[in-house]
Amino acid sequence: MNKAPSQRPHYAARLWAELGRMGGEHDAFIKVIIVERIVKAIVLVALAVGLLVAGNRGLLTGWADYAQDQLNLQAGNSVIVQLLLKLVVYIGNFSHTTLLAVGAVVYAFLEGTEGVGLAMRRRWAEYLTVIATGILIPYEAYEVIHKITLFKVGALLLNVAVVGYLAYRKRLFVGI
Repeated sequence: MNKAPSQRPHYAARLWAELGRMGGEHDAFIKVIIVERIVKAIVLVALAVGLLVAGNRGLLTGWADYAQDQLNLQAGNSVIVQLLLKLVVYIGNFSHTTLLAVGAVVYAFLEGTEGVGLAMRRRWAEYLTVIATGILIPYEAYEVIHKITLFKVGALLLNVAVVGYLAYRKRLFVGI
């Protein structure tokens, strides 16, 4: 039995080929996204180091609570969060600032990966940026509704613009 020559390759093969492609030339907004992601990663690593140093001395406990609230890093009470917290307790007793520092490093790694991948014009980085940023938009909207601050509104608007621009302009999720 012969295959029809016009039959499209399997979805997984098309997706793998799409993720391996090079992206197009960078315009001004993409360059802004790259700089924003890399600067945010550097700031988050500096924050994590500061939290680890000062947190061991007990100097920044109040500031860590304020930063956690402003950066939307509050854990919540979901089953997954409760299981992760039990895992952390099982591994060892970490302070509040240590957990915040670890979260900042993980988030910095994600942001840095997005920024460097976009700078290298990798198609997978465009998808990663849209998906990772898009997942956080509902949480940011929830935070803006419950406690509005200029920082939260600005972050929400920037992230909506990034997701919308990349998904539309780079034609992500079309034709895979």
